[in-house]
Amino acid sequence: MADNGRMKRTDAATIQRVLDWKAALKWVSALTVLVVVGGSVAWGVTLLRDPAVLPLKIVRIDGDFKNLNRRTLEQAVSQAIVGNFFTVDLDRVRAEALKLAWVDQVTVRRIWPGTLNMWVEEQKPLARWGSNQLVNARGAVFTPEAASLKSDLPWLDGPEEQAVEVVERFKQMGSRLAPLDLAIARIVMDGRGAWTVEFTQGVELKLGNKDTEGRVTRFVQLYPRLEQNDVRKVKRVDMRYANGVAVLWGEAS
Repeated sequence: MADNGRMKRTDAATIQRVLDWKAALKWVSALTVLVVVGGSVAWGVTLLRDPAVLPLKIVRIDGDFKNLNRRTLEQAVSQAIVGNFFTVDLDRVRAEALKLAWVDQVTVRRIWPGTLNMWVEEQKPLARWGSNQLVNARGAVFTPEAASLKSDLPWLDGPEEQAVEVVERFKQMGSRLAPLDLAIARIVMDGRGAWTVEFTQGVELKLGNKDTEGRVTRFVQLYPRLEQNDVRKVKRVDMRYANGVAVLWGEAS
């Protein structure tokens, strides 16, 4: 009976060792698979980073350019086009293009299997800003080369951080004054927030920095009566008075 007990314990121990070895073999097999797969993935990633694999063959730039020099744009982005189809840094390419003054917006995308496509929107200046800049309809100020400044545009001026407000005032006043057949040549917001408007007809309008909307309304009502003077032309209208207006007349014709 004692021998039978020892045999049973021996058989159980042997079975347990066999099971332990099988479990160990499973773990070794699993680790081997992981190592092989991991090595394959690492090799694949390394391969995809190789510039010789799937190189960029075409760089296409789309857009309607009137002031932006295409050759200048190509040179600007060329230094950022590094790597292959997968590794080229699209954000860097876009950033290099946006450094050019006449570039407003840029979209960069990959087209399989070897094309980099850029869509570039050129700045559309609404007016001149200050002495050597331009501003677009969103109030974004940009500084092109002096030779490309547009002398035929209206002239806006003010603190650059207030450019959006100045542009909006320019648009609103252009609409409000259209019935008077007055075209804005220049509009200025000074450091105190006071507004001055000059028209292509040679008339200057002083609005100050208080109740400017109400003063524009009064000017629209008043100006047709001032224009009825057949002897002298209006030179300046000062609306900064609470209960009146000051008019400077030009020389008698």
